Amino acid sequence: MRLSQFSLCVLSIAICSQLYAQDETSNNQTPVSNAQQQESVQKLPQIVITATRSEKSIADIAGTVQNISGVEVQKQAGAGRKVADVLAQLVPSLAPSSGTGSNYGQTMRGRTVLVMIDGVSQTGSRDPARQLNSISPGMIERIEVISGATSIYGSGATGGIINIITKRADKSKPLSFETKLGITSADNFRGDGLAYEAGQSVSFSNDKMDGFLGANYTSRGSLFDANGDRIATEPNQTSRNDTDTLDINGRLNFNLTDTQSLSFGAQYYKDKQDTRYLPDYGPNYTIAKGPQSERAIKGLELSNQPFTDRYAFNTQYQNQDVWGQTVNLEAYYRNEKGRFFPVYAGGATVNQSQYTVDVAGMRSTVQSDFKLAARDLNLTYGLDYDREKDTQHYDVLSVSNNGMVYKDTGRRLDAGPDTVIQNIGAFLQADYQLTDRFNLQAGTRYQYIKADTDAYTPSRQTQSVASDSTNADKFLFNLGAVYKLTDNQQLFANFSQGFSYPDVLRMLRDVSILTVSTANIEPLTVNSYELGWRLQNDQKLDLGITGFYNTSDKVIQFNADRSVNIADTDQRVYGAEMTAAYPILDDFKIGGTLAYTRGQYKDAAGNWRELNAYQVSPTKGTIFGEWNSDDGYGFRVQMLAVKGTDKAFEDDKVAVNSDKVVPNRAAKIKGYAIMDTLVNFPAYKGRVDFGIYNVWNKDYRTVYSQQSEITFSPVSSMRAQGRTFGLSYTFNY
Repeated sequence: MRLSQFSLCVLSIAICSQLYAQDETSNNQTPVSNAQQQESVQKLPQIVITATRSEKSIADIAGTVQNISGVEVQKQAGAGRKVADVLAQLVPSLAPSSGTGSNYGQTMRGRTVLVMIDGVSQTGSRDPARQLNSISPGMIERIEVISGATSIYGSGATGGIINIITKRADKSKPLSFETKLGITSADNFRGDGLAYEAGQSVSFSNDKMDGFLGANYTSRGSLFDANGDRIATEPNQTSRNDTDTLDINGRLNFNLTDTQSLSFGAQYYKDKQDTRYLPDYGPNYTIAKGPQSERAIKGLELSNQPFTDRYAFNTQYQNQDVWGQTVNLEAYYRNEKGRFFPVYAGGATVNQSQYTVDVAGMRSTVQSDFKLAARDLNLTYGLDYDREKDTQHYDVLSVSNNGMVYKDTGRRLDAGPDTVIQNIGAFLQADYQLTDRFNLQAGTRYQYIKADTDAYTPSRQTQSVASDSTNADKFLFNLGAVYKLTDNQQLFANFSQGFSYPDVLRMLRDVSILTVSTANIEPLTVNSYELGWRLQNDQKLDLGITGFYNTSDKVIQFNADRSVNIADTDQRVYGAEMTAAYPILDDFKIGGTLAYTRGQYKDAAGNWRELNAYQVSPTKGTIFGEWNSDDGYGFRVQMLAVKGTDKAFEDDKVAVNSDKVVPNRAAKIKGYAIMDTLVNFPAYKGRVDFGIYNVWNKDYRTVYSQQSEITFSPVSSMRAQGRTFGLSYTFNY
């Protein structure tokens, strides 16, 4: 432990000395200025925005769009931090991070999020909710965020899309390397609480081809709360403590001709936990009656601990001149395996689940430009197909020593039927320039879904259920408009439909053999409306406000007996989001975000009742002050605040329930506010980033932890991390 503390101090002193040292090489280097890193909207490159599957600038989109640069992600992400933490700080419509190894409950506008990597969906029918924790921040080129329902990529985006673009080759250099070293510690500087990060990448570029290969390794120790106490593992959605993560990304691009390109991408990601600590369950599981203590108890004996193991491949071909059209063809494959913690509940045995998701698909997109009445008309259309196979099983473990010692009994149970889901989709999007300032956008998508389930035995039954099959199809529409008030500001309005297909395997897991059926499994359609205004200029002024409203006539509900059903009851979510960044001086700006979201469902008596915090985030706001100099020095102070609420908790007491509309099970949420400080400065051929997270050492529980105490048990109500220090050095050569 003393050696680790000494190493941390030496590393800190060595790096920080760069602040005062005269860098002899600075005269031979061109520093990256803040102005170059933060281009105005007038200079933004044409980027592939997922709302339209075509290349458009943000100013031309009828919707709320963010483009977060990799530099901004790196500033926010200390060693050991996850993408979910970064996005919760930067995206107003996204719910706060859970602080666990999962993004479960991290919704956008009260609905589910479709997470993509390089345009390939990571969110399938079987959703373990680990997408935002399945890529290292150091592997990210940029992140595109679309708030609001859309169906342009198929199922899952009823709340919006997060598209993570991985790093590409640096085409300005024939050969380049980047090395990153980082360390993170709680303010007790314990050796077993350190997190280490090491990353290495190489890229090359010439006229014919370019490529990128990067690897990032992170080893995390224990986590500590504001009182200096070790945080126990969260057993329901897993935790980040005592985990090792390896992330390898690569992409190879060939310039076949002036108009044709072919690229191959691959990713391997593995995250595995190895901990000896669990919550204090108390004798005979007395924690069920209330927390016994908030201690993390040492002594866990579990051979097979939680992990996520995934690999993915994709191939993209583009031809920019096929009878005057641009054609994009893509094929992809993704395999993901994962294991959860056994959730002890006081018995002699416990089930530990493991899942496998296997997805393959193809996608085609054609972009055509026409003239109609002397005005530009852009058409984007295409076909999509994917096949997903989901399996999940339980290993039955014996339990002893108050839930601390687990032994495999050799028994295995079905955790739902093996399921194959096939999706076929066709879409058409049109963008027409009615006047020089007014654009109209409209489109439709047809989706056909088929689900086949194998014979299986429900986990709490003794008789098997026969195989079955179901299918559904749906037409979905969107209509939007953008009016350019000036060259820098726009008004926009949008109606769009998104849908999600239920998790078939999960819905059929804990059901009676008398009621099991796929007949009631059908897509859930969300109608989304939004009206907004935005202003961005080359003086770094960035303002925006959006009001939104979305509805659905079905709700997925988790019942007290652990079964899942679709309730035929209305649900609505509405609210507003604001973003602001105002330059006070050339190098200094202030700003923030604010998101107010309210969600309701109709109970069995037809009364509107508030949705719980898993579904709708409490009011969330951020503020920041940031200084960046042209020679690469930067300093940022930021705060995130979550407003407490007891509306859903009180509504839950008086809501009328039935067999089809079950209790909402809402928690009383206590608000909190946390502050971070971030510093960056140039060092020898690179940059140093230093951050202090939770500067005030606030003692709090995340929204997820507070809601989990009601939904799961007190064992899931873990305290959040206390004050944490992060230091990293990125070396470019």
